[in-house]
Amino acid sequence: MIDQPGHILVVDDHEINRLKISFAVKKLGHTVEMAEDGRQALEILRAQPFDLVLLDIVMPEMDGYQVLEHMKADNDLRDIPVIVISAEQKLSSVVKGIELGAEGYLPKTFASVLLKAQVNTYLEKKRFRDQEREYMRRVQQEKQRSDDLLHVVIPLGVALTAEQDFNQLLEKILLGAMAFCHADAGTMYLRTKDDRLEFVIVRNNSLNIIMGGTSDQPITFSPLFLYDKTSGQPNHHNVVTRATLTGALINIPDVYQIEEFDFSGTKAFDAETGYCSTSFLTIPLKNSFSHVIGVLQLINAQDPETGRVIPFDRNKQEMIVSLSLLATVALESYVREQGLRQEIQQLRIELDKAKQTRQVNQITGTDYFKQLRSKAGDLRDMLVEDNE
Repeated sequence: MIDQPGHILVVDDHEINRLKISFAVKKLGHTVEMAEDGRQALEILRAQPFDLVLLDIVMPEMDGYQVLEHMKADNDLRDIPVIVISAEQKLSSVVKGIELGAEGYLPKTFASVLLKAQVNTYLEKKRFRDQEREYMRRVQQEKQRSDDLLHVVIPLGVALTAEQDFNQLLEKILLGAMAFCHADAGTMYLRTKDDRLEFVIVRNNSLNIIMGGTSDQPITFSPLFLYDKTSGQPNHHNVVTRATLTGALINIPDVYQIEEFDFSGTKAFDAETGYCSTSFLTIPLKNSFSHVIGVLQLINAQDPETGRVIPFDRNKQEMIVSLSLLATVALESYVREQGLRQEIQQLRIELDKAKQTRQVNQITGTDYFKQLRSKAGDLRDMLVEDNE
């Protein structure tokens, strides 16, 4: 038995030959599937992954050469190594198979040691190819992250440092996150002192919904309570309240396929508008004390080429967390500004009262007012005497 068994497809139109080859391959420690003709082989190859194909050349309807041509023309199948097996002894037959992309050749009457050598060799080559492809994928991911950092996060951070309007700040962050993730919709929530989540900005491109932020449109959605008003228990049923209470990022591929959260409000919105809310990415916004002060939620990631709704790319979550840090800074500033405005308004009210009191005292302290008050007292005494 070997350390890394392969998944191998044996293709032969003769049952005895299929069973013979499959038995020999299984003795080497590999798992085996069988196909009795070329068309069935292609169907099986497209339905599940394989590491190697042992392919008979001479078959009716679709021979091994045609199978090779179809495999090499298919991006998903072209890298699967193929060993052709044929009873023909002509060198031209072997050469044609190699020219069409086969890795190796075995005669029908092969020795087990030859089968073992070829199978293990080409499986090892397949693994090296897979590793190389995985390394290249990771390199591309890192390059994409670097590009995103250079072209998305850093420019947005620079723009935010120059922005003085906090509504503009929050709006830029939300729209930047939506563009980065190709999201169709997005929402920014603010946590209040009485543990509610209030909608600050709502955007939906498909429905042309623009609420809050710099727009003049008020947000019509009710705030969400973090704790049950009756029992006081934490509200983990709603995805944004769960993210706020736990501080954890939540990525949901399809809200209609999950029962962990209550999406009744979302589904009612979909039924009313004809929208189809599918994928959600919910990011808690934590301040420097790890206290969640708000939530950034993105809805319906879209494939840039087809526009089809897809799950949010988990490889982009780190960059979104970076954006969320910028959002947290802006949101904290927004909260401080709102609090400062309230304090200023309260101070104005108190100053107005103090001013009124001072003006009253100034009036009542004059000799003229004192004389009037003395005359009013004398008049009141005279009225009392007359009534008696």
